[in-house]
Amino acid sequence: MLCYSHDSARRWRFFLPCMGCWLKKRGGYSKKAFSLLEVVIALGVITVGIVGVLAVFPTALQTGHSAQDETRAAHIAQSVFGSLVAQAPSQFSNVQIRLSDGVTLSPSINLTTSSSYTLYADNDGQLTNSAANATYLITIYTNNAVPGFTDPASANQVTVRVAWPANAPAANQTFRDYVRIISKY
Repeated sequence: MLCYSHDSARRWRFFLPCMGCWLKKRGGYSKKAFSLLEVVIALGVITVGIVGVLAVFPTALQTGHSAQDETRAAHIAQSVFGSLVAQAPSQFSNVQIRLSDGVTLSPSINLTTSSSYTLYADNDGQLTNSAANATYLITIYTNNAVPGFTDPASANQVTVRVAWPANAPAANQTFRDYVRIISKY
């Protein structure tokens, strides 16, 4: 670039152009930059976006935990039903549920009567008699007046209620009821 407004520029073929001429050719002496207002608005938009994304995390965590509880409750109920069904043909009035510590539920479950039994499960779904470290409260309701069966000694409607958290008041618990008819034959 040649600078004809200054005499020194005519003498040199290769030179650095003077700053004044270069800035005039570029549109004046102002530099292109963001104003303080534009920076503040951009930071505000970014902040709103980040806060919106962060607001989703607690909901996602709660949904994941709730899904885990629902799955674990179904697993626990299936485990209880499995124990009852396996023993029903041979000992219908004296069904034993084996707990995770090797002990059996006391008293045994009598499927010829209507009654209720309580036990607990930890966060891994292991059955126990102790409420100390329990996450789930399991209540087993038996009802020997099963619709459609004439002999109450041969069938029983069993409801397994799994509630969590185990040590919370009933009004603050979430629970699911699982119902199955267990027959002696």
